[in-house]
This record gives sequence, structure tokens and C-alpha cells, in this order.
Amino acid sequence: MDQRNAEDIVIVGAGALGLSLALALCENLPNIYQITVVSEHSPDSVPYDSKYTSPWAGAHFRPFPLKNEAELREYPLTRLTLQRMKRFAKECPESSVKLAKGIEYLEEPSEQYKHIAEGYSEGIDNFKVLKELPKGFKFGASYDTYVVNAPVYLEYVYRKLRAEYGVRFVKLRLGRLSEALLFTSSPSPIIINCTGNGLQWTGGTDPACFPIRGQTLLVNAAHDNSLADTTVTVQHRLGQWTFCINRPLNGGTIIGGTKQPYDTDPLPRHEDTMAILTRASKLFPQLMRKDKNGQAYFDIIRTNVGFRPARHGGLNLSVERHGTYKVINAYGAGGSGFELSYGVGLKVVETLRTTHRESQL
Repeated sequence: MDQRNAEDIVIVGAGALGLSLALALCENLPNIYQITVVSEHSPDSVPYDSKYTSPWAGAHFRPFPLKNEAELREYPLTRLTLQRMKRFAKECPESSVKLAKGIEYLEEPSEQYKHIAEGYSEGIDNFKVLKELPKGFKFGASYDTYVVNAPVYLEYVYRKLRAEYGVRFVKLRLGRLSEALLFTSSPSPIIINCTGNGLQWTGGTDPACFPIRGQTLLVNAAHDNSLADTTVTVQHRLGQWTFCINRPLNGGTIIGGTKQPYDTDPLPRHEDTMAILTRASKLFPQLMRKDKNGQAYFDIIRTNVGFRPARHGGLNLSVERHGTYKVINAYGAGGSGFELSYGVGLKVVETLRTTHRESQL
């Protein structure tokens, strides 16, 4: 990039949203912006902090029928991301993105599931309702999707941004969003807010944001198991979720999990681990290994705890001004950071194209 005439963009946050958004800008608006990413955590921040949510993700894409206006706004973004992930899987296997079969089972499906409401099957290859279901389940579906080894993907994009596009990274915790101005000399830079909980211009976080604690287990699954190319999600009648996600490039298998709103305990809890193991042993016995006595067990590599940055009202994808400074908000994705990531980036690209055209008039 010829940086002499490039305009400045400062992205605050280096999770799945921040990195993918930076990639979308570089791929779709080349040679227009000089990008700096400022964040407390980044893909090379090993060991990962539980507050840096993205590396703890499974991760996979799971479509679902829409229930509210926020989901209606967000679901097209997941389809845009899906198309980019397909390209990653085909052209860049080193990114860890891999196409897979998705299956889900529900014990008590809502009417939206039963009637395949909007948002569930649109743009999804090979979507079908399953006629044969395991005992105790009333609904099931299968479809083509993708899985990601989250830490590998984040590091891949991070290195790509630095090596191919000259993106600058600064590792620093900001006390307020306006401090992003310290990393640009431009009189009118664009600040993009990808902090999970919505760091505000004058400090503090968006009061609509809240954490959802997630505890999962990374296991070394049995070799040649039947779920190696499949991700399965189960919704139980009492509100629990059980899922398995194979992490490509020999990254193990994630089984989970918990969804605990407003819970900020960063330490693994034994009772959560045992509940996950109990459910998973019934649903995914093929992932279990056997000891020398023939006893089946899950070979646990690590227990993960992360905090999904959720927001009442859903993703905040908006533009605001503070004096002469423009801020583009892109935060509050909850547990859908990967699924929304590149799609959010493309929406920001649209906004910036409009801004750039107007500035040329």
C-alpha cells in the first residue's frame, strides 16, 4: 500500500469481528486506508485471557429461525460470512476453515423451528428436515456449514493483515474510545469500535452489553470417529445446550457447553464440567476413548471459560459522531462473532464507500 495518501482508520478490538473487519477493508478497499488495530489482547497474547473471547470459540456456523428484529438484521450478515468462509476452505486450508455437515436436534422445538421460519434455511446448502430422530427428540435438521479452529484462524488473519496489507497493531488497553485518536495524526480519522462490550467515547461500556459465560471442554477424540466431519448441536427442553465441534488441523474437539448470562466467574467449575460430560457421553459416545480396561472416557485436554459479549437489542452496527470524528460501531455480537464477522466487515465497507464518494464531491 502507498501510505502517503491513505486515510487513517483505527480499529479498536482484535477479536473475530475486529480482525475480519480489517480483512474485509483491505480486500475490498485497497490503497485507500491506512489501518491501525489497537487492542488489549491479540492472537499472539498467549496464554489467552478469558476476557478475550474469540480464541475460546468452537467455532462453527449454525443457522436458526428468526425470533426478533435484531436477528432479522443480523442474519444476512451470516450469509455474507458463509460465502467468505467457503472461499477460505477452498483456497486457504491453512486458515483452518473447513466445510462440514451440521446436525441439530431439539427436544421441544418452537413453532419457528417446526415451520422452518425465515432465517433458518435461506442460503444454506443441502438443508433438510430429518425424519429419523434419536429417542426423545421431536425435531432435527441437517445442512452444509463450516467449522473453524478459532485460535488458528485468528492468528492466520492476524499474520495476513500484517504481512500482506501492512496493518499496524498496537497492544494497549484503552480507558475510553477517544484514546484511539492517539494512534493517528489525521485530522479526520475514522474510529471503528469492535470492543466486545462497547467501550464508550468518554469511558465506560455500553450499558446494554452484558457477558454470557461459556464453559466448554477441549478433548482429544477417538480416532476415526463418525463425527470427524460433522458438528452437532442439541437443544434440551430445560434450556441446556450440548454440542460438539471438531477443530480442524488437529486442534481437538470442543464439547460444550454453558450459556450463563451475567456470570463473570473466570474459573472452570467442576459442576459445569460434570454436567457437560454427562450429557455428551450420552449424545456423543463415539468421541470417547477407552482405557486399558475398556472403560470409555473423554480425554480432556483443557477446560475453557470465555465470556460472550452480548447486547440487549443485538449487534450495534451504527455510525455516530463526536465533534469532527466519525465512529462506526460494530460490537455486541454475543456468541455469533465468527458467524457475523466478515459480513459485518462488508457492511462497514459499504458505509466507507459512501463516505469516500461523498468526500470526492
